[in-house]
Amino acid sequence: MPTPIGHFLITSSALSLSSRKFRLKEIFFLFLIGFLPDVDLILGKLHFLRKVGFYHQGITHTFLAALVISLLVYFLSSNLNLAFLSFLIYSLHLVADLFMIDTKPPIGFAPFYPFSRKLMNFGIIPGAEKGSLSVLFSQLNFHIIMLEAFIFASLYILVQGVKQWIGERP
Repeated sequence: MPTPIGHFLITSSALSLSSRKFRLKEIFFLFLIGFLPDVDLILGKLHFLRKVGFYHQGITHTFLAALVISLLVYFLSSNLNLAFLSFLIYSLHLVADLFMIDTKPPIGFAPFYPFSRKLMNFGIIPGAEKGSLSVLFSQLNFHIIMLEAFIFASLYILVQGVKQWIGERP
């Protein structure tokens, strides 16, 4: 899975797609949505929740969860734009996770659960190593984070460039 830096840059790219000006609390909220699928890292520590699918890349890593969250956002805010962006940002988290190399069995996750239990992983981008502080701050992880930042920052720059190009057209 991408590091928090990667998910931050992905969320930034999604926010930059909108021409709407956001209030600070909306921006903060949408960044929380960008990290929300990984709440299963915490919830999975609770044994009774593991039994119902709260383990890493479990039920929170599905497009159904993205839909439920965005509907909840709509019903609480009556803001369709905020609900759509919530769905987009949540879904982009899942898509980014699909492209990271998964080395911990089971490989991949089922983004279309409960409609399909097929595990998916395209494994193109290496993920950061975890496990200990020395591994976390290793040179290998530094290179992985730089690669991830380059890829996701490039996406952000591309979105900005396309927006500017479209804006300059007659």
